[in-house]
Amino acid sequence: MRYVLFTTKTCSYCLDAQELLEKNEKKFNVINFEQDQLQVLQEVKAAYDWPTVPMVFKIDDNGSIVLIGGFTDLQSHLDS
Repeated sequence: MRYVLFTTKTCSYCLDAQELLEKNEKKFNVINFEQDQLQVLQEVKAAYDWPTVPMVFKIDDNGSIVLIGGFTDLQSHLDS
């Protein structure tokens, strides 16, 4: 299992999510959206009906992708 985070550089919760995954020794990739890519990020957020970043996804070993949510959702997910 691994995680994928959609982030922006100015988001403190995005950094917190990365640190949380590192602390829990989880595999993850970060997709950081730059200023000129924000329209693409808006489209992804609209597709998942998710208003903020980070957007944290879990990818199971079988390849299924599930939206976990944001930072606090990731905390809850890792605590369960």
